[in-house]
Amino acid sequence: MAKKRGFGRFLGGLAGRPYDQLMNRLEKISGEFSGGALADECDKFVSTVRKTLDKEQIDEEEHDLLMEEVEEVHPDGKTYPRLGDDSEEFYDGDDLPDAPELDVGRSIDLDKLMRSRDGAFTGSFGRDEYEEYRQKMAEDFFKESDEAIASGDHEDMQSQDPGNRVFHDVEDEARDLKRQIAAEMGVETEEESDDSTNVDEDGTEWWEDDDGVWWYRPKGEEDWYQYED
Repeated sequence: MAKKRGFGRFLGGLAGRPYDQLMNRLEKISGEFSGGALADECDKFVSTVRKTLDKEQIDEEEHDLLMEEVEEVHPDGKTYPRLGDDSEEFYDGDDLPDAPELDVGRSIDLDKLMRSRDGAFTGSFGRDEYEEYRQKMAEDFFKESDEAIASGDHEDMQSQDPGNRVFHDVEDEARDLKRQIAAEMGVETEEESDDSTNVDEDGTEWWEDDDGVWWYRPKGEEDWYQYED
């Protein structure tokens, strides 16, 4: 430290240079002030040095030498940043700037923001694409199920439990599944009318299949049973 201080005084001896003027000012400060007043004057001096550097009246090496000098003068041994190292610039004391205030505005309900006045959901990324995809999936399913029924793949297929109780056939299962998916997707489907289905006075539904076999479903139940004479 003493070696650098001596080198600084050597540079300061060069009359007329800004560096010389700053060194003389620092010596005057150290002789006229003490304690807290001296600490404040050191901070002001460092600010002056930085402005002189910004005007390119001194170089970075001279700046760092002046920082070493003022640190020795400071009553509390305060350190100041150098330009010769990679330390970040810092603020201290009254020079510390206030953090910017964030303008967050009023609180917003995101659910309300994402919905239009008529209740339709808006603003969602890919909403239109999703609606088109859902509609296409529903159409593809209806087409495939209708083709399967028309081709007869469901013929001679019945669901039956170990007690030999016969449930509704695969065609009914396909219809029910189609209605369920349509309801979940929000797609309106036309109710298929079946002229072969009748309801008696007890509320029992009767239905005759293509083979002339009669099936019945008691009121309040979902399963169909084959009628046997």
